Amino acid sequence: MMNKSQRLKPVSEIANANERDAARHMGQQQNILQQHKDKLAELINYRLEYVEKMVTAGSAGIGAGQMQDYTRFIRRLDEAIIFQRDQIELANRQLEVKQREWQATHTRSEALNKVVDRYRTAEIREQDKREQNENDERAQRLRPMYRDL
Repeated sequence: MMNKSQRLKPVSEIANANERDAARHMGQQQNILQQHKDKLAELINYRLEYVEKMVTAGSAGIGAGQMQDYTRFIRRLDEAIIFQRDQIELANRQLEVKQREWQATHTRSEALNKVVDRYRTAEIREQDKREQNENDERAQRLRPMYRDL
């Protein structure tokens, strides 16, 4: 017959596996968020460089058509930056969801592990008590034999 701790052990292991999966998903979402942040930084730097090029070209004297091309491209970069900021905001919200999911699985896993540990501790105490009673009974049976000596 399986004792309580042995019966609950598979449930605890599943909870631990779920927690590891949730932690992995949270880590993946953190990586996605970082990638979006890195891309935003690249876009901002590229925009700054392009504005510098436009200013340099403008001071050297470029045509109106070229100036419009620079302006149009900078506008596209601005749109890409806005889009990337939206992506970061979305990734942040998704990360918060993943963090809450991990926290829930972590709490459940810890609770199950504590229950299994409590059962195991109680079972060990019960086993020790049983062994002590058996030893006491043996000692009681041996005493009458030693009295006669």
